[in-house]
Amino acid sequence: MPLEINYYDISVHTLMLRDSIRCEAFRRALTETVTPDSAVLDVGAGTGLLSIFAAQAGARVVYAVERTKTAELAQRIISENDLADRIRVFQDDIDKAELPEQVDVIVSEWLGGYGVDENLLPVIVRARDRWLKSGGKLIPDTVTSWIAPAYDDMLEQDLHFWKQHPYGVNLSAISDTLSRQLHCCRNNVKEEHLLADPQQMWETDSASITLEQSTDVFEADLHFTCRKAGRCNALAAWFDAHLGGDNVLSNRPSDEYTHWGRWVFPLGACLDVEEGASIGVHFQMKPESAGQSKASWHVNTEGYSFSSEDMTGLTR
Repeated sequence: MPLEINYYDISVHTLMLRDSIRCEAFRRALTETVTPDSAVLDVGAGTGLLSIFAAQAGARVVYAVERTKTAELAQRIISENDLADRIRVFQDDIDKAELPEQVDVIVSEWLGGYGVDENLLPVIVRARDRWLKSGGKLIPDTVTSWIAPAYDDMLEQDLHFWKQHPYGVNLSAISDTLSRQLHCCRNNVKEEHLLADPQQMWETDSASITLEQSTDVFEADLHFTCRKAGRCNALAAWFDAHLGGDNVLSNRPSDEYTHWGRWVFPLGACLDVEEGASIGVHFQMKPESAGQSKASWHVNTEGYSFSSEDMTGLTR
């Protein structure tokens, strides 16, 4: 069942705007990348904050393209910050927008909880192929997706509630459904909750990936060795986004709070695993329409096997 995210809703934007780790990382990247000669394209500009950062960094001109009515709010914010002379707002789909020139920099915060899962990468690739000058820069440039076996106590408490016949009613069907769906924004999953060293699922280079590759299935076959004994009930996933230079934005378990948290994929049971135990994971992310994807995962460990139903999605 897809998780719907309504980008007409101001509360969605305020969630991102209040994420200082996210916002300051993009500000640093734009400050180090933009020059006085730069024309910058902000794809999916939302309320216009990244466009403002680009203008404050000295860009000659910024084209802020936002397909929703949030563009009207962006225009107001930009005007109230006295930047309307250098930031042009287009309320349009980036695939249809007509800009007056090609650009030196494309910036876009297209990141899902583990990088590519909001399926906005194809939008960026099409914008890149149409509007970025040869030798131009993208922010972010490379994004690496990671995953590891983990224990999520909040998940275990949640599933236990539905299994214990609350109100004297058998609601275990809800637990069965939740055990096959991703759980987002789990900032409670920390480094100490990982049972094995994380492994890379894939790395995405926004400068070189083709449109065909960006719309294909993302898939990983991984084998983990538990570094300690403990309880394991999920896979936790996150990203490292390289924004240029030494600037890295991440929602990894060891980092500070971000609105992304960790994306958590239940195993359908809580397992007791020993140090040195082997856990095999097959993970797929299938792009669908723009802003929507479906994840499926299969886990094998000593005496236990679990396959999710392909029913988990994220819609933007």
